[in-house]
Amino acid sequence: MEISQLTRVNINLLVTLQVLLQERNASSSAIRLNLSQSTISKNLSQLRHIFADPLFHRVSHSLMPTPLAQELEPKLNAAINAINEIFSPSAFDLKKYQGCFKISMQESAFEFVFSKIMQQILDEAPNMRIDTWFKDNISLEQLNQGQLDFVIIPHDVGQRPKLHKHLSSEELYRDELVCLTRKTNPVLQNNWNQQTYLNSKHIHVKDNELGIPMFDQSLSKLGFQRNVVIQVPDFNAATSLCSHSDLIFTTTTSWAESVLKSNQLVKLSMPCQSEPVVYSLFLASTK
Repeated sequence: MEISQLTRVNINLLVTLQVLLQERNASSSAIRLNLSQSTISKNLSQLRHIFADPLFHRVSHSLMPTPLAQELEPKLNAAINAINEIFSPSAFDLKKYQGCFKISMQESAFEFVFSKIMQQILDEAPNMRIDTWFKDNISLEQLNQGQLDFVIIPHDVGQRPKLHKHLSSEELYRDELVCLTRKTNPVLQNNWNQQTYLNSKHIHVKDNELGIPMFDQSLSKLGFQRNVVIQVPDFNAATSLCSHSDLIFTTTTSWAESVLKSNQLVKLSMPCQSEPVVYSLFLASTK
């Protein structure tokens, strides 16, 4: 058959023929294709005209394919499978993927999230490249603009970035808040409670995209406020300043435990009511 003649063949007719060959019954074929029996009959009539062959003979409660129909079946299956392949996405092979993912994250996410999965990425996607940035340099605005694939952010439960309407997220990791201070801080001579906490001077890791932490908002509703005397851009800076001054650094349990080994610091419980901290993976919404 020439190309010009193929343009007059309706693919729906070939699908009908394939199902009729599989079902050997017009009623069950109609149900499977979600068509009426009259439509199946019309399609079969057109198929008989195209192939110049009856294709089926009615036997009892079923259809018996003619020799030509039996000969057509394997060819028909191959043809329809090939058409399916055209409209189906190619199978994604992670081991062969050679693309690049661009990820921005808070420095703490490098240690508590990214480092945990790095070897798995190397094993499962050996040809993939990853470019990373600190969140302070490139973040959610660039994610919305398509310059990044993902951003990993630690935030209080219930707290969302200001650009949340354009983003979707997936929780990766959850942690609790604790406090750090140096071992020589005079505050350790007092009972460690909410009042002692509020009377202390604090260091805070700022995040302009998140705004005021949820536990600070909760304190404010109770008429209390922390005395934050310095804000810094990252956890390492906060830890360093905390270890050389009498400041209190409110941070996550995992971060506290990781820096206690190399700093003259003491970990204290969080004396105020607080929600957990969540590390979330943010990506541009497809909706």
